[in-house]
Amino acid sequence: MTLVQSLVLGALQGFTEFLPVSSSGHLALAQRLFGLSDPPIAFDVFLHFATMLATLLYFMGDILSLLKEWLLGFAGRDRRKSEGWRYGWAVIAGTLVTALLGLPLEGAATRAFAVPWAVACGLVVTASLLGFASRIPVSDKQVSLGTGILVGLAQGIAVMPGISRSGSTIVAALMAGVRREEAFRFSFLLSLPAIMGATLLEGLKALREGVFLPDGWAYGCALAFLCGLVSLHFMRKVVVFGKWKYFSLYCLVVAAIGFIIGLL
Repeated sequence: MTLVQSLVLGALQGFTEFLPVSSSGHLALAQRLFGLSDPPIAFDVFLHFATMLATLLYFMGDILSLLKEWLLGFAGRDRRKSEGWRYGWAVIAGTLVTALLGLPLEGAATRAFAVPWAVACGLVVTASLLGFASRIPVSDKQVSLGTGILVGLAQGIAVMPGISRSGSTIVAALMAGVRREEAFRFSFLLSLPAIMGATLLEGLKALREGVFLPDGWAYGCALAFLCGLVSLHFMRKVVVFGKWKYFSLYCLVVAAIGFIIGLL
């Protein structure tokens, strides 16, 4: 893998990890175009770690505030009406559901990652979800345990390449009646435990198979981090203003490219 390829993959990971277009789908197709049939696992781990750091930095204020309220909830019943108490249990429930659904799908997801037409099918699913999102009426319900379970189900299914994690989880939260800004925030807060767990598992796998990092891996990771911050800021505006149809059309275009690549 060359320096240019590392930078391209880093930028793709940074931008597409948070936009509703499936980072896994883009990386799979890009690696196929680059002729990387067996890309370095360690590099993939570091790219996901970089975007996870971007999420932590972007939501640091929310994380600290909500965590404090959740911990204080154990001090007495009067503190259990706080936003942090609700968020804490919703994230825990969503993470458990994600693990129960996502781990059994891991083998199928790994195999699908190497098949362009399977990635393209996932992108069609994402396009359909985003097209449906614009029809969901605006509501203002609070994040609850039920929200966590529903969004966790969406996040578990999104381990399949081509199905956008951010798109499917935000749409699930909107379907649960959560207002747009909260759907955005909860989606990415729920992603942190899942990404941390997946990064740890993939990191251990990379250690077992031998750590190999391509030329320019550090630059690729730095670019993923910076692009991730920009992408998060842009995604917030997309969710708040409900501009989903453009991404739906984009996913269909990329899906068509995926089908073409699969025929080559």
